[in-house]
Amino acid sequence: MSKKLWISVLMGLFLVLAACSLQPDTSQGEKEPNVVKEDDNLDKEPDVVNKEDNQDEESDGVEGENKQYGNEVFNEVTVLKTGDQVVVKGKARVFEGVFQYAVISGTEILRANHYQTDGAPAWGNFEITIEKELLAKDNVSMELFVYSAKDGSKTNILTIPIK
Repeated sequence: MSKKLWISVLMGLFLVLAACSLQPDTSQGEKEPNVVKEDDNLDKEPDVVNKEDNQDEESDGVEGENKQYGNEVFNEVTVLKTGDQVVVKGKARVFEGVFQYAVISGTEILRANHYQTDGAPAWGNFEITIEKELLAKDNVSMELFVYSAKDGSKTNILTIPIK
């Protein structure tokens, strides 16, 4: 009799576990996170939004003063000239609030560093100052990006023309 009881208990447990795995997901508000493949951003141009600005500012070779740049993780990124420096401001939504940036001229890296802001899912504000001596070269741009936790490659790259 005891053997039949154990078999019945195991069968019941098996049926309960099988039924639990077949139930549809009824959680509200929780969605599967967007997964961005590494190659998704390689051929994309950054989104540029023309911003109406009634201020009369001198451009002095700095492009993008009236433009906003963005992609999946960087938003409302603007470039402003202030005196002897250029300020890049915007918002980032990145894991643990850390992203990297590089000021480049062609293939030469003029400056590389990281920035800490508020972590995802919040949009954290950032402000990066670039000294004018870095702008002495031609075709200076800034790359904002995140290193992949999977393989260490650059992901979500946003390239912003500075000069």
